[in-house]
Amino acid sequence: MPPEPGVGSVIARYTVLVLAVLLAAVPLYVFVEAPWRPFVARLAAAVVLGIALMELRSTLVRRLAGHGSALDQARARPAHPPEVPQRFVALRDDIRAALRSRRHFEHGLWPELTGLAARPLVPPPLRRGRGPSLAGLRKVIAELEAKR
Repeated sequence: MPPEPGVGSVIARYTVLVLAVLLAAVPLYVFVEAPWRPFVARLAAAVVLGIALMELRSTLVRRLAGHGSALDQARARPAHPPEVPQRFVALRDDIRAALRSRRHFEHGLWPELTGLAARPLVPPPLRRGRGPSLAGLRKVIAELEAKR
């Protein structure tokens, strides 16, 4: 990556740019009809401004590409290990969802529980539109542990 130019070199470059544009625009300004003169002046200013904006954009892209933001650096740092293993957190969330939703219990948690059992389990009584009560789920889990 080339070193950043100093303020003096930037001022010198833009002075040369403005002089070159003026050198081309002034004769044109003098020879055109009066209604076209503002257009020539605006065109010359637009050329200088356009070149300055393109250079500003490239400088900005170079600086942003060179260093990651603080957010990128934070993402790159390793995360702290959780105090509770992720599997237990997921299981807790499954149980909470199963208590709230009958469908989640029937299609999510119950197949997992029956898969762990050696013998068929008796499903706990379900509440209307919701999953089993926590006490009913405790009985099923206690029965599952007793069978093991």
